[in-house]
Amino acid sequence: MAKLLSINGIPLIGLYIRVTESAAVLGLRDKKIESILKDELDVEVIQTTIAGSELVGAMAAANSNGILVSQYVRKKEIERLSRVFEVEIVETNMTCLGNNVCLNDYGAIVHPEIEKKVVEKVSEFLDVKVSTGTIGGIKTVGMSAVVTNKGGLINPNSKEWEIKKINKILGVEVETGTVNFGSDMVGTGLVANTKGYIAGRDTTGFELGVIEEALGFI
Repeated sequence: MAKLLSINGIPLIGLYIRVTESAAVLGLRDKKIESILKDELDVEVIQTTIAGSELVGAMAAANSNGILVSQYVRKKEIERLSRVFEVEIVETNMTCLGNNVCLNDYGAIVHPEIEKKVVEKVSEFLDVKVSTGTIGGIKTVGMSAVVTNKGGLINPNSKEWEIKKINKILGVEVETGTVNFGSDMVGTGLVANTKGYIAGRDTTGFELGVIEEALGFI
């Protein structure tokens, strides 16, 4: 049965959580949510802010090889993240790296105007193929899609060429769809890995069916 969730009373769970195959970062102290992440996604959970913000899904880009954060990360936050992640810091004006990078363990699509040094860090540190681009015409690609090592759900306005690029660079087939009763910014309302997914509270039954097919669960 699909797990639906809200955080602080809102269904934008992707802003507060960053997930990989084996670990998750949760931006606030909540034992119930921590338990749900462990049960549904089979991950180790680290509770910490990033750069002082609870919105860790927006602030960090991560895959199985590590987590990338901006220069505003705090020492205590690095210590907490280092319990389960290799941590790399990058100097950037686009400090919301989670918003601006869409990736899995094979590849990454990044904001078309992001600095070259960020592209290099994503490629070298996270060990993936990287291409700049948009998803659904949206430059903040991390909020416009959720892609695992098995599949992905992307913005419903995505063009055929954008889908082909994702297929090639990230190495998986994806489907277009929405979350939270019609939201096209799917990264704000869905967290997933190859073992499970959690959707925002307002996600409809029809949307859940598309999500399950897109992520390879049916």
